[in-house]
Amino acid sequence: MAWVWRVLGAFAALAALLALSVAVATGPIRTSAGAASTQEPATAGGEAPAAAPSPSASVSLEDIPLGPIPYDRRLRAVFLGDSITRGMTEPASGEVGDRSWFYGVIDDTAGVLAYVGTIAENGMTTDWMASQAWNAVALSPDIVVVHGGTNDVSGEVEPAAVVANLEEIRRVVTSVGMRLAVCTVPPRNEPDAEARAIAVNTAIAAWAEANGVILLDTAAPLRAPGGGWKKGMTEDGLHPTPEAVALMSEAANRVLRTIPLGV
Repeated sequence: MAWVWRVLGAFAALAALLALSVAVATGPIRTSAGAASTQEPATAGGEAPAAAPSPSASVSLEDIPLGPIPYDRRLRAVFLGDSITRGMTEPASGEVGDRSWFYGVIDDTAGVLAYVGTIAENGMTTDWMASQAWNAVALSPDIVVVHGGTNDVSGEVEPAAVVANLEEIRRVVTSVGMRLAVCTVPPRNEPDAEARAIAVNTAIAAWAEANGVILLDTAAPLRAPGGGWKKGMTEDGLHPTPEAVALMSEAANRVLRTIPLGV
């Protein structure tokens, strides 16, 4: 009878091995909610460890802080434009007044860029600005910042022509390894002019995205929900007030802070 017990023992061992194989293949038993029945080890205080934080949502431009950037880490900038760029600035003296839209971009508190120079004249269109592109890069900046289009809108220049002028500036600037940033056109209170300004801005935004140009939507904080200037943002319907300049600079700073510095 000993052989019978040996056979039964062999069957019992085989059954145990099959059961172990099934357990390994199927993994731990799960609850009705679908979670594994195993638990995380408790911490020293007897509590289970906190769950890992979920990835944070993407940060919007409004969430970027506006503190100062050390001067030696700032990109060197030349500002190219019309009277909104020139304001009360005297390019020869290097003094920038608070009527120049970029006043807050270069100051000591929330500034992002280091001032190299201004090439701007009253009443000029983007065609003139394109003719000044080589003069801008001759000042050896890291970045050229263009604010134009107001006089193009006044002269009923087509958006495609404005973009063509900006493209010429881009060609010159990038040919020498520099960066280009372009601002949007401020509002207009006349409905027809406002429609043209919005059309130019739409064209600029599409061109900038397609060509790797930095878009500074400096017009956005000035434009009323129904179109035209917000109250207190202009005195003559064309030029920003110092209060508007501060908003334009802030909008530009938030975007420019996303660019690697120290180039």
